[in-house]
Parts: sequence; structure tokens; C-alpha cells
Amino acid sequence: MKAALVRNSSEYAETIPYYVELEVLTRTVDAGSVFRIPVGVVYQGGGKRFTIDVCGFQRQSDKPAELPKIAGYLVNSLVHLARLPSYVFIARRAGEIYPVYTIDNEVFATTPGGPIFKHVELAKVREYLGDYLNTIGILGENGVSDRLHVRGVNLQTLGLRRPVFYLKKRVVGQTDFWAPVFEAGDGQSVYTYAASARREAPVAGGQEVLALQAVVAEALMADGRLADPHDLRPDRLFPDYWKRLETTLTPQGSTAVNRFTLPLYSSPDVWVGLEPRPEEERYSLFIGEDAQAVVERAAADFARRGYAVASELVMA
Repeated sequence: MKAALVRNSSEYAETIPYYVELEVLTRTVDAGSVFRIPVGVVYQGGGKRFTIDVCGFQRQSDKPAELPKIAGYLVNSLVHLARLPSYVFIARRAGEIYPVYTIDNEVFATTPGGPIFKHVELAKVREYLGDYLNTIGILGENGVSDRLHVRGVNLQTLGLRRPVFYLKKRVVGQTDFWAPVFEAGDGQSVYTYAASARREAPVAGGQEVLALQAVVAEALMADGRLADPHDLRPDRLFPDYWKRLETTLTPQGSTAVNRFTLPLYSSPDVWVGLEPRPEEERYSLFIGEDAQAVVERAAADFARRGYAVASELVMA
């Protein structure tokens, strides 16, 4: 690897005074790529320290000139089977990070000196890793009381990014599917990894949420992992994503599923039921070919989650 410290001359120079420019020459499938890692500054007493974040692993130094070497070491340590991680899982309470790699149709997570967990579904890898970490006392206290958080790796800065929403299939008796969706670095598209490939949809005033759902559903059906395209639903949208999507939909009143009120919307291709998740400040969607199908899917999911469900379609 070839690394250099470059002064930042932009308007953000006060908080990011430098970048580490790191060029991958060999060892990985990213050979030829140049990463631009921001160098932050932290003031402590009368002094200051310089920081970098590589795939969630943070390092500091009093001397910014030392950071290119530190960044190169970090990146080298993260290379596995000639790849850098696509995601990381974070055990927040323990302060531990577990890199997650994607090779063809398989996702796998590594542990320091321990087992590797593989599956075609990211949800299963998180489940297996979570069970293992709980067993050895890293994740949770007094049983399964904590969960792993997923973050994507920005392939320009190697920083972490939060999912803007998820695509999820939870059907009783079938293998789960769960994929975090991220905004591309240039903000012009959203993407996820599913069925052996990166799946992408251009930003289109909010409709990219449903467009990416359709793309991934088609890929999973072709792969034999999804029977009905509407079993795959957008989940936990950031508020700004829901607000933009909402402007493209036609309100159709609301319906009740047990004690839950679901606002309903329609678009030319699909109906949408909205479940606000105020405790997380996010929004989950149920989708179907008509209002009745949306209610049936919502009722089935509430029952799966342990809510006693009574539902009928009453448009309000």
C-alpha cells in the first residue's frame, strides 16, 4: 500500500485538517483504488490529537505524519481473502467491532482468533455471530439482551455509514432475509447487496425505496429465496426517506390492525401501509397488491412479533 498525508484546503479544514490518501497496490480485489481517509482533530487540555477511523476502528496520534503508516497497518489487518469488509457488526456495549465480508453469494463475519460465520443471508450471519458472542459473554447481559448493529463501509473514505432503511422478509416457516440499504457516496442512488450482487436504484424523489424493493425482490425470486415479491418489505426508513416517498403516494385513509392504526397509501403498482416506529424515529412499511393484502401482511407480522391480532379492513 502507498499512503500519504495531504493537507485539507477546503472550508472544513478546521475540523478535518488532513486526509490520508491510501492507494491499494496489491493484495486485494480493490487494487488501484485510492481511499481518502479524513483526519479529525480532538482538543485535550492545552494540546490536540489527530484521529482516523478505518471501518470503525479508531486510532489517534499527536503527530499527523504518523497516521499514514497507522492507516496502512489497519487496512492491511482488515484484508481477508483479498477483500476489505462490506459491513461491520458492532457490539455497542462491549465496544467490539466484527468485519463482515461479501464473496459471490456468501457473507461471512470474522472474530479475532475465533470462528468464522458464513451464510447466504446477512440476517443469519448476524444471528449466528450474536449467539456466539452471547455465549462467550461479549454480547448482552443475563441472556440475549443486546443485539449487533450493522454499518456499511464507505468505499471512498473507509468510514462507516448507517443504513437509510432495510429490506426484510419475515415469513413464518421460511428463511429470513434482511439487508441494510445505504445511500451511495455521491447521493445519487441507494444500494444493497442481495443474491450475489450489488443491487441499486437511482434516487427518484422517494420512489427509489419501492424501486429497490422491486429489484431485490426479482433477484431473490430468481434465486428461489422469495415466493411473493410483497413478502419483501422496506423497513425502518429514516424520516426524510419516508417523507419524500409519501409525497409520491396517494393517501387512502387508514385501517386498524388490533390497537394499531395503519395509514394507507397507493401508487400505480402497489399499496402501502405505514407503521410508525416512534421509539426508533423510523417508519416501517407493509406492501401488497391492494388494501386487504396490506392488512393481512400486517396482521401476520404483528402475530409473529407476539401481538394478539384482531383485524378487519375498515377504511377510515
